[in-house]
Amino acid sequence: MVWSRRLVLSAALSGTAMLAAGRSLAQAPITAPATALGSLGLEAAHFGLRAGASEDQSRQLQAGLAEAARRNAPLLVAPGRYRISQVVLPEGARLVGVPGATQFVAAQPGPMLLARRIRRCGIEGLGLDGLDIKVAQRTGLVAFEEVLEAAVTGCDFANAGAIGLMLARSAARIDRNRFRSLRESALFSLDSRGLSIEQNHVQDCGNNGIQLWRSQQGDDQSLIRGNHIHRIRSDAGGDGPNGNGISLFKAGGVIIEGNSLRDCALTFIRNNSGSAVQILGNQGRRCGETALYSEFAFEGAIIANNLVEDCAQGANITNLDHGGRLSVFANNIIRNAQRGFAPKGKEPVGGIGVHVEAEAAVTGNVIEGASDIGISLGWSWGMRNLAATGNVVRKTGIGISVSLVPKERNALIANNIISEAARGAVVGTEYGKSVTGDLTRGQDVRAAGVRVENNAVS
Repeated sequence: MVWSRRLVLSAALSGTAMLAAGRSLAQAPITAPATALGSLGLEAAHFGLRAGASEDQSRQLQAGLAEAARRNAPLLVAPGRYRISQVVLPEGARLVGVPGATQFVAAQPGPMLLARRIRRCGIEGLGLDGLDIKVAQRTGLVAFEEVLEAAVTGCDFANAGAIGLMLARSAARIDRNRFRSLRESALFSLDSRGLSIEQNHVQDCGNNGIQLWRSQQGDDQSLIRGNHIHRIRSDAGGDGPNGNGISLFKAGGVIIEGNSLRDCALTFIRNNSGSAVQILGNQGRRCGETALYSEFAFEGAIIANNLVEDCAQGANITNLDHGGRLSVFANNIIRNAQRGFAPKGKEPVGGIGVHVEAEAAVTGNVIEGASDIGISLGWSWGMRNLAATGNVVRKTGIGISVSLVPKERNALIANNIISEAARGAVVGTEYGKSVTGDLTRGQDVRAAGVRVENNAVS
């Protein structure tokens, strides 16, 4: 027989009755102390944990976790509602509930479960309800600090006064959880030692969905894959720190792949100063600012095979003035990038399919319905070594714009198909203002250093 978690838990919760009956037939004592049921684990009820009790049961849960960890066995919690707070997960702790039925409720402000400076621990199948009790910023319903091997699987985080899951200097596998109705964000990690964040559902967060931040630029080595992230607000406002489905800050070496994002106040995926980041095969609809962002001091960004629709701007790969450079933007579909006001914004933004600045290749993309510009190459003096080749640009204001502000320029605009560009297929600009005619129709001395060739214009 193959033992699943659900089957193990069901067997464990009925185990006491079965053992008692067997021992009665053998004329052995009917009652016995808490006993490890083979490889099944210990029942939390043996330590006094009672479903539906009105009092704080943290002490009973703590005692059960300590004994279960000592025996290297999981602690199994039966269906029901339990009030707890500040319960510490010891080394090797495995806390297992019945998905959708075992519910922990906050007894007071602060983390409900926490682990510090241990090698491994895990929780599975638990509901965690913070009752919307307001807590300090970066306080999680569950908190891990310096945990080398954590696992969070099949849990439901709801109504957090700040964050659902908070991690500091930890490595973890976080999969198949649900995060909903959180004042700040679903997950916040600081100085990760490598996270795998996969197949989670995140919805209705006040400021951000998933955040991976570092105190200094570094190789985060995390993977964010196959998550569903919906309805992310920007309650605290600002021009970037909030309103993001997935937010990286100084976190390099991260792969963000195959996520589904909807209705983010500002951005689906924002990479601020993370080098060697890959944003691959994600799908997003409806955001108030730029769908895909790589900005400030990044070096090396691959943004490929994404599909984004109905945003103010498709993608922005920017900030050469802070060292932002070296990128590939390839094989993406950008539809309906329409200039407008972001939530709480004071000036209109966007209207551009994609904007790049330095050492960037824009190739094989399809951009349709950008109100202002399909592809924007450079801004002011921030323009260096740019290529736009093999793209399809349709129904835009300007098809491809190129900045002519820097005295030395090196750009190639070739083999693109540009259709229905109302204000010109390829146009030279200065600070966003058109200063040449359509460069596909003839050379212009002001555009020295810009090669425009073999484009099909209609």
